[in-house]
Amino acid sequence: MAVRLGLLVSAALVVALNAGAATVVAQAPPGAVISDSLEYVARVPGSGIVEGKFDTVGRREILVTTGRFGFRTYDVTDPASPQLLDTFQPADILGANGYWQDEDMDLDVRRNLIIGALDPRHTDVDQASCPGVGTTRNPNCRSGFYVISYEDPENLRQVGDFVELPAGHTSTCIEKCHYVWTGGPARRNDQGDLGPFTPGGRGDGRPIWVTDLTDPAHPRVFPEPIDLWRNDGFTDYSHDVDVDERGIAWTSGRGGLLGYAVRGRWRDPITDRMRVAKPWDPILVAGGGIEGGPDGVAQPQTDFIHNAARPLDGTVHASGVADGNIVLMTEEDFTTPCDQGGRIVAADITDSLGGEPAASSTPEQPYRMKALSAFHPTQDAPDTAAPITGCSAHYFELAGSTLAAAWYGQGLRVIDASNARNLRQVGYYYVTGTDAANPSSLSWDTAWRGDLIYLFDMARGIEILRLKGGSAGAARLATVQSPPARRDPMAARPVSSAAGDALVCPLFDVPQGP
Repeated sequence: MAVRLGLLVSAALVVALNAGAATVVAQAPPGAVISDSLEYVARVPGSGIVEGKFDTVGRREILVTTGRFGFRTYDVTDPASPQLLDTFQPADILGANGYWQDEDMDLDVRRNLIIGALDPRHTDVDQASCPGVGTTRNPNCRSGFYVISYEDPENLRQVGDFVELPAGHTSTCIEKCHYVWTGGPARRNDQGDLGPFTPGGRGDGRPIWVTDLTDPAHPRVFPEPIDLWRNDGFTDYSHDVDVDERGIAWTSGRGGLLGYAVRGRWRDPITDRMRVAKPWDPILVAGGGIEGGPDGVAQPQTDFIHNAARPLDGTVHASGVADGNIVLMTEEDFTTPCDQGGRIVAADITDSLGGEPAASSTPEQPYRMKALSAFHPTQDAPDTAAPITGCSAHYFELAGSTLAAAWYGQGLRVIDASNARNLRQVGYYYVTGTDAANPSSLSWDTAWRGDLIYLFDMARGIEILRLKGGSAGAARLATVQSPPARRDPMAARPVSSAAGDALVCPLFDVPQGP
């Protein structure tokens, strides 16, 4: 390995000396642009990382990461100094960087299992049937997920065989990981039975397949997919799933954001009858497409929602909207110029409750949820935007009312969502690279750990930053629309952009709504 991942990039890096001691801040790298609200703590350099999640195993704090390399575990007992424990690449993937892509890896923390999705665009050993780098169209390019045990973080091992499915971009635990929902990416050439589609447009996507993972060594795949007809009556790209505290599974993709009940009795808006929801036969209870405009999605004609969160802890508010009826989401779109790229959007699900609006939506009479607010660097804080043209938001993680959002070349954006009608930037960080060892930002995901933000960057590796006051104090931070007055003379200068009473659902036979 050319770079020992347990080592950090700079001699200036100082870690926490002992419990309760202050951590000395490291110097930000050359080319960095960083707000005064953030402190640069550390970097674990490397390429190909997609994301990471935390767990405690045997009283040891660990970080599990995934990327082109497969899977890695780190000891983060000292959170400012991750130490590599093990690396695992499935034996049937060719080469050190053959894995693709495992967006939004999930962890079964009860059984210490990684659920790692395999997208068909990986590099396969069987070059005769899936040559070179795989494609979404070739049926011979496998997709599905692996189950990897991290019960011993220093000895990662595969559990059972690869679970081959007609989908494989993301895999998500449902009902404490007794079930797994797997969706995406774009259609295979042999999936015409899913309905009509336009390549690169409406209908060009795979829905969700459900796997019973009660016995991880012997999974059982249900034959029929779910999350059908999601895009105004067309079956389309089901990108990712986020489960809220009430167990509602929110599926993001082309056609918006849809919420499904997976247990309890609900009225099915398709049949207008009460029935019991199940993970393999869920019931649509809320959601739909999202309106466009300055407060909505940038590209309503595409409406590709990437991932989402529904905060239920009472920290996110909007006047005139019940707290539990607010959803936060990422729109992924690379339309140029930069101000037309994907945004972070807040929306009101009130009018969608019951599922009928989304279930009856058509291209001729579309239903769209009400947008509350949207944030994009070039729209709302142009002086802090990186000098690039591709400006889509990607994954975020919510801590209380504070989003830490990975934004590809725009780096890290910290957003206060305490008032969902006014999403505010309270911190930002990105790098305009100087050389191969210090590349430009290509940020994919984030994770909170106390007041620390772990930024997972496909080009730069793991970067650790501290938000002053932590996530709970973000609402008290000033809106950041301009760079700080004091600059590192080595830092790149950003350039300005060229642009610019709640309803309840009737007939829910449960104590609470969705």
